[in-house]
Amino acid sequence: MTVTGAVLPTACTGAWTHADPEPAAIWFGGDVHVGATARGGLTDIRAMVGHAVGVVNLEGPIADGEGYARVTGAGLDEKVDLANPAESGRFLAANGVLAASVANNHAHDGGDRSEPRTIRELRRADVEPFGGDAGHARVKVGHFLVALYAHDLGEDDVVGQIRRELGAPDPSTVRVETFHVTGPPSYLPTAALVAAVDEAAHDGADIVVAHGTHVIGPIERRGQTVIAWGLGNLLFDCTCTDKDEAVILRVSLESGHPAEIIPVRAGLGGAPASLATDPAGILDLLEAIGSSPLRKGPKFATF
Repeated sequence: MTVTGAVLPTACTGAWTHADPEPAAIWFGGDVHVGATARGGLTDIRAMVGHAVGVVNLEGPIADGEGYARVTGAGLDEKVDLANPAESGRFLAANGVLAASVANNHAHDGGDRSEPRTIRELRRADVEPFGGDAGHARVKVGHFLVALYAHDLGEDDVVGQIRRELGAPDPSTVRVETFHVTGPPSYLPTAALVAAVDEAAHDGADIVVAHGTHVIGPIERRGQTVIAWGLGNLLFDCTCTDKDEAVILRVSLESGHPAEIIPVRAGLGGAPASLATDPAGILDLLEAIGSSPLRKGPKFATF
């Protein structure tokens, strides 16, 4: 399915309206769990992302009614079940999201029928799902065709899947690989993520992003490939995470893919996401954990 980068107004308050952006750009946010009902949002970061369209990771299926976050046990025995409210697709579209990954460890928390419902409800709201049973997505952003792939690193043979997806060069399409990592919070990537990112970059992915551990990771430019090793949370309404240190990656689809990294404070507990109160601190941290050289400004950095 190919959809365009135009996001139409919805019944949700604060809806964005995007014309096809020139130059075209995409912003990437991390983990999203909407909570019981849709609230919060991305009001404070709209000026920073401009006319770019958004791509996020939706943790948990879309329910028929209210969402929930059920946490049982503790420590190594902790179990988390997530679901998002029925209006989640409209909520994401109203906040500028064009596509959402559904490849993560919570995709089936609502049972076997939850993933097909999530895919159907996202498409009904003009948010294109990708990953898992949705497969890859092809979206039109401005005059660019973008292919979006998503993998939960708990899947079998992720490296082999990447080779099959990206094996043939395709200069007519901007190719994006996204990876979901399940594990404890860490600024440094797991061995499985390193293998997946290395393969994606080797096979010609233009943009590679990772999420899932709820914390940020290094930012890298490897040849023409832009890599974000960890985006952190974006909006998350669950006591299972208190990590609010996050970034948004904004990438131009023009030649060379000029990119910006924008420090944000994740919206936890139903609060909106907002620009970081100490962006310099987060940019310094990104450098300390091995990022490519950043050209730092007062609120964001380019690389």
